[in-house]
Amino acid sequence: MFQSMKKRDFVVSLVCGCTLALTLQAGESPQQPNPDWPCEQVLVAEVPAAVVWAGPSIDGMEQVWEQDKEVESLVKQFTSPDFDTDVADAEISAFSSKLQGSEKERKLTLLFAGVIQSLNERRRKELDGIIRYAQGQTARANRLSEELDEMVRLQDDSSQAARERLALMQQEMEIKQRMFDEREAFIQHLCTRPRVIEERLGVLARTIAYYLD
Repeated sequence: MFQSMKKRDFVVSLVCGCTLALTLQAGESPQQPNPDWPCEQVLVAEVPAAVVWAGPSIDGMEQVWEQDKEVESLVKQFTSPDFDTDVADAEISAFSSKLQGSEKERKLTLLFAGVIQSLNERRRKELDGIIRYAQGQTARANRLSEELDEMVRLQDDSSQAARERLALMQQEMEIKQRMFDEREAFIQHLCTRPRVIEERLGVLARTIAYYLD
């Protein structure tokens, strides 16, 4: 009897844990219209230029910057995940020193247009990846919940087959629960990745704007 109660307590505790995890995954608030978005920060599809840029408008420059090979090369360099933003100032200074007047303003603005477009595209891929990851967690939580329901039903079955099935499921559930928790904890790391891109964008935007006349 005592062993049976321990098993039932174990099952119930796991049910509660998975139900809580599922609730957190599926929860929706007015500020988070996408129910699959798991991060604390509000989901914003892209960073508007006005948030980080005080220079001339980049309207109409979304594709034009790619036609300037020097600008395109710098954009690829600056937006590479391996690029050290500490050297951005020297690179932009060298680039702008070769330019004068309106050409300088136009090319620096083109450079920013390329940087924000490229980083927004990369950031969007990160957001999509986070959402897919969270959707996978929700599906796993649903499967765990179904298995836990079965374990509860097996508690009321006194047959040898049911006891053996329950014992096996308990062993497997401990492993599945641990893997689920590890994946859940990893979400916090994933949520930092868009912020890293936003910080890079801010640094580059301020550095480029500094060299505008």
